[in-house]
Amino acid sequence: MSSPTHQAIVIGAGFAGLSAALELARAGVQTALVDDGYSGGLITNVGLIEDPGPYDAMAGADLFGGLLGHAMEAGVDYQIGEILALDRTDNGWSLPDLGISAPAIVLATGAKLRTLNVPGEERLTGLGVSQCAFCDGALYVGQSVVVVGGGDAAYQEALHLAEIGCSVTILLRGTTPRARQAFVERAAATPGLTIRLQSEVVEVLGDAGVEAISVKNTQSGETDTLKTAAVFVFVGLEPQTALAPPAAERVASGALTVNAAMQTTVPGIYAIGAARADYAGMLMDAVADAQAAANAIATN
Repeated sequence: MSSPTHQAIVIGAGFAGLSAALELARAGVQTALVDDGYSGGLITNVGLIEDPGPYDAMAGADLFGGLLGHAMEAGVDYQIGEILALDRTDNGWSLPDLGISAPAIVLATGAKLRTLNVPGEERLTGLGVSQCAFCDGALYVGQSVVVVGGGDAAYQEALHLAEIGCSVTILLRGTTPRARQAFVERAAATPGLTIRLQSEVVEVLGDAGVEAISVKNTQSGETDTLKTAAVFVFVGLEPQTALAPPAAERVASGALTVNAAMQTTVPGIYAIGAARADYAGMLMDAVADAQAAANAIATN
C-alpha cells in the first residue's frame, strides 16, 4: 500500500477499543475499528456492571451497544474480519487481510479467561463447565455449583449465582481473596454461599455432564470429591498480544510494556486495557488508557 487508508487503526472492539476509537474520532483522527466479529469483549458477559463511574449498574451488552453506536456516529470506520497479520510498511502498519493501513495501531485485543487445564474440563465445557454465570447460571437454580477463583469476576459471578437460588461454593487456591473488599463482605453475608480455602481443582468428573470435582488441599495435599452440578471458572486472564511484533517488549504474562502514552517499545504500536502490562482492570482505567493513546496519536 503506497499511502495509509487511515490515520489510526484500533484492533479490538471491547470496552477499551471502543473507548479509544471514540476518543480518536472526536479528536479528528480518521480511525478504523476492526474486530473479528466477537465484538464487545468479556464485558458483554457481565449482567450488571459494578464499577465506580458513569457505567455503574449497566448491563455489559447495553454498554457495548451504546459505545459502538456513539463511535460510528463520530465517524469511526467499523470493520469486521479475521485479523491474521500485522505487517510493517514504509509509512506505518497494515492489516493485509482487510486491506487497510495506518501510521498508528492501537492494540485493544484484551485477554481471554484462563482455564484450569485439568482432566475433564475441556470435555465437559458447555456441559456444566462454564465461564459465564450470567449466561448459564439459570440452568442450575436450586442446585449446588462451584466457582473457582478469588478475584472480582469470581466473586461477582458467585454472588449472582447465590442471588438466583444456587448453593455456591467458592474455591480459593490460597487463603486470601484478591477481590475488592466490598465483594468479599457481601459474599460473607450471603446465605447459601460458602468459601473453601487452600483448594485446587485437579479433575472435573462426570459423563454426560458435570457431576463432581476432585479437589486437593494445597497445604496438606489430601484430595476429596465435591459433588456439584456445574463449575464456573474465573482464575485470571491471559493477554491476547500475538498480533504485536516480536520486538515489542512483554512481561512474563505476555502483556505488552508501554510508556505513559500507551506506546509499546515498537514505534507506532500502542497497547491499552488488558493487552498492556500493569493494567488495573477497572473501566475507568480503560478509559484513561484510551485517552492517553488517542491524545498521543492526535498530537503526533
